[in-house]
Amino acid sequence: MYKPLFYQLLRLLIVVSFIFAIYIIITASFVYLYPLFIAILIAMLMNPTVTTLEVKLKFPRMLAVVTTMILFISCISGVFLFIFSELFQGTLFLAEKLPQHFQSFSGYITDFINNTIMPLYQKVLSYFQMLDTAQQHAISDNVQQFLNNLTTSATGFLQDLLFKLPGVITSLPGSITVFIFILLAVFLISNDYSNLRQLMISMIPSIVKSPGKKITRHLKKTVAGYLKAQLILVLINAFIVYVGLLLFQFEHTFTIALYTAFVDLLPYIGSGIIFVPWMFYLFLIGNYSMTINLSILYGIIIIVRQVIEPKVLSSSMGLHPLAALIILFIGIQLWGVAGFILAPVFLIVINALHRAGTFQDVWRFIKG
Repeated sequence: MYKPLFYQLLRLLIVVSFIFAIYIIITASFVYLYPLFIAILIAMLMNPTVTTLEVKLKFPRMLAVVTTMILFISCISGVFLFIFSELFQGTLFLAEKLPQHFQSFSGYITDFINNTIMPLYQKVLSYFQMLDTAQQHAISDNVQQFLNNLTTSATGFLQDLLFKLPGVITSLPGSITVFIFILLAVFLISNDYSNLRQLMISMIPSIVKSPGKKITRHLKKTVAGYLKAQLILVLINAFIVYVGLLLFQFEHTFTIALYTAFVDLLPYIGSGIIFVPWMFYLFLIGNYSMTINLSILYGIIIIVRQVIEPKVLSSSMGLHPLAALIILFIGIQLWGVAGFILAPVFLIVINALHRAGTFQDVWRFIKG
């Protein structure tokens, strides 16, 4: 009676151990092998173009690879140059306008202190002087302790920031080395793509090949669906920001829309990191009409995002929005801040495994 149950538990233990081993191997090796993973991904993306040049235009394989790499780097560089030129123009505009904004903001703060804070301070001071000596000492001690804690926290934050700066500077040569390694790896992988692919396939056990093909096929579809969904969402939000700022007659609307599109890629942060401080500043300087306009625009962005995002994700990836939310939450709980980046990857892998029927196969294996 207990023998089938024992074997089921044993097979469950094998599956859990296998998953845990894969997790440990990936976690331990990713720090050292991530340039190779990036190179493999780029080579896979480039391969259709390389094959087209080789087959249809009769390019030698090496020339097709070099041509595709040059086109790829040129396109990426062109996009970045265009974005940086727009950001540069917008930054110059901000550098020109910010001093007068700071002056008006400083004047507002001065008036606020003189008209609001100082009378309140005088009132509190009069109440404080009415207290007995013990109460005055208790309040003074609490205030002093609060200031000490605030100073300690601020000092610790600045120290951490200053300690990290040398690490960022010293990592630049390493980043250049990684970039060169990725370029060389992309060239070598693309140049011998077919042979390397056949070698990898021959190393895979025959029992794994059929499920592996299904997983790979669905993984490609899921990655394409996720990228399509994110691109649609970012373009919609950037378009809303651009049109809204044009209607409200802001300057450099395209640059602001680019900034918004960039930060909109950050999960749970998005365009709020731009609009909330902006609205707060406009409110403080007394520009209430623009504050209301930006609030309306930001509200439209949030509503459109909340309405469209679940539908776009579910239609592009074939995944229920609740399942996507749960996976994102688990990823953030497991990896913290890194979960913002790793959770979508985890989501893509889980969805591909589900669509390939891997979970059903594993369950049948456990049941025997």
